[in-house]
Amino acid sequence: MSEKETFDLVLALGETMLSSGGEIFRTNAIMDCAARRFGLNECHVFTIANGIFLSAVVDGVHHSCQVRHIPLSPIQLDRVEAMNDLSRRIEAGESDPLETQAELARIRSLSGPGPLAQIVASGVGSASFCFLFGGMWRDCGVALCAGFLLYFFLLFFCQPFRVGKVMSNILSSALVTLFCCCAFQLGAAPHLNRMIIGAIFPLAPGVPLAISVRNFMENDYLAGLVRLTDAVLTAGCIAVGVGCVITAWNALTGGVVAL
Repeated sequence: MSEKETFDLVLALGETMLSSGGEIFRTNAIMDCAARRFGLNECHVFTIANGIFLSAVVDGVHHSCQVRHIPLSPIQLDRVEAMNDLSRRIEAGESDPLETQAELARIRSLSGPGPLAQIVASGVGSASFCFLFGGMWRDCGVALCAGFLLYFFLLFFCQPFRVGKVMSNILSSALVTLFCCCAFQLGAAPHLNRMIIGAIFPLAPGVPLAISVRNFMENDYLAGLVRLTDAVLTAGCIAVGVGCVITAWNALTGGVVAL
């Protein structure tokens, strides 16, 4: 493998780690390790939450530099774990550039769970969190159905029509809140607040928030601020969706929905 191909491989490793949701220090670590092990000279990496700047001496005299923009995307922990394992193998000298390139292609092909698995997981997660917050069995049953509806809406409406992240969070949280309000009005379950909490929990930005805290602890303040902003914006969109439906429901029914 030529030095230029090695340079591209190191950049691809960092891009895959960062786009899968890995922290800044993990991205820098795998790129530094690969560059050192594969003989890439004077390699310097600067990474932010949505971009990588990489420079190195290629073919002895040519200073090569690439800037790669990486937009914030859904976190895929299976890819992050696979990249961590690959990083350890590179550090131990158990993976040469060609093997690393083949393994990277395999990791990039990981697609995660299918639509059915995501819908089932959303429903079970919603029901479980409803139970944890004190919901009765009927509350959990409504939350289970709301969780199914939530990811069905996200996968088969928001994604095909390319609805932006802000609007998809607002619309999906509003939809499940309306579903819970209707179920509450029909007497299907007695605790509206617990149903809504369980139903919207799959949207909660727990992992981005944890990553932002980890970045702050590693002194990556810019990356931490970007992830924190993303988490706060997501939480705000959920609150807007829930609040709009509750307000409209009260106005239309002439009563007060007690949360």
